[in-house]
Amino acid sequence: MLIRPLLKQELPWLISEIVLLIVLLNANPPELWFWFVVFLVIFGYRIERWWSARADT
Repeated sequence: MLIRPLLKQELPWLISEIVLLIVLLNANPPELWFWFVVFLVIFGYRIERWWSARADT
């Protein structure tokens, strides 16, 4: 049952990425780039964490 602890660990990140994506889709042009960069930074961080965890196992 490794999936449940992993889901509990990843669920806040997934929710924050979904919320940021919704904000990004509804953003006005001046703030669009800011929210896009925030989304990319968080998404890139999650990919890096996933990649490093995958390499450890």
